[in-house]
Amino acid sequence: MNHSVRALHGIDLNLLAAFDALAEERNVTRAAARAGVTQSAMSHTLRRLRDLLGDPLLVRGGGGMVLTPRAEALRAPLRAALAELARVLDEPAQFDPATSTRGFRVVAPDLFDMLALPRLLPRLAAQAPGIDLAVVPRPPRLSDALEAGELDLAVEPVLLDDEPLDRAREPAPRLQRRTLFRDRMRCFVRRGHPAITKSRRLGMRAFTAAGHVLVSPAGAGPGVVDRHLERAGERRRVVVRVPQFGSALAIAAHSDLILTAPSSLIAAEGAEAGLVSLAPPLALPEHAIAMHWHPRFSEDPGHRWLRGALVEATRGLPPRGHTRST
Repeated sequence: MNHSVRALHGIDLNLLAAFDALAEERNVTRAAARAGVTQSAMSHTLRRLRDLLGDPLLVRGGGGMVLTPRAEALRAPLRAALAELARVLDEPAQFDPATSTRGFRVVAPDLFDMLALPRLLPRLAAQAPGIDLAVVPRPPRLSDALEAGELDLAVEPVLLDDEPLDRAREPAPRLQRRTLFRDRMRCFVRRGHPAITKSRRLGMRAFTAAGHVLVSPAGAGPGVVDRHLERAGERRRVVVRVPQFGSALAIAAHSDLILTAPSSLIAAEGAEAGLVSLAPPLALPEHAIAMHWHPRFSEDPGHRWLRGALVEATRGLPPRGHTRST
């Protein structure tokens, strides 16, 4: 901490505003009226100023109160400093996406990359050509990174009863949240999978008898499907866990493993992967893809712009028709 900053410690800025009123009016009563306080309060403030500055500041003269040389020397620079402080505090934070070169860092699953980024990037190119966007891995202490400003947003899937799809990735309750879109879980299997019946229905027996691929960024713990199977008295065998949806799709497309994932996944990659989408054999809750941020950035203009851009980019997701069996 430098000397100039240390010198301000313990100084009530209201004293400086009171000094400005006293120097202007050169009368305690009028200065009190100007500052909106009582005469006794202004008299007390004058005593504090004298103690702080080691100078009487106002003394009696032939025509009333007059400023001491010390007060005269302080008057102009203090008034200028107060005016500059008022300007800084009154001036709203500015953000112009057309000219900004600000960088934003977002944590998001690859599902978001596949669905939202192709919609978002043309918007950035047209409206904010100087802005940089980085989608980065999820840190171990997500909430701390958001609070520190190391990350701007975290896009996370959550169940609508506020239960996270992956308990190990649960966002902290102190974060703000806005839903981008809602989705339901579907089962994805390769074309010609032995579990596909003529009725295009996936039964519980075939579901639990098959092997499964689980998307689990944390790499451990049961998924939401396993928790609901346990409640129904059933179990499945997870053969492989992978951290990303893209790799899970490839595995499901080239094996007999079943992938249970958000229905919107087929809109991004499923058709190209040659997958069939089937309804799961048990009721699974609807979930939301939501963005999370720390409250300290709620009113930041650039942050608000980014959140608005993501809302617009994900409007209409998931596309209609991608929750049906195919």
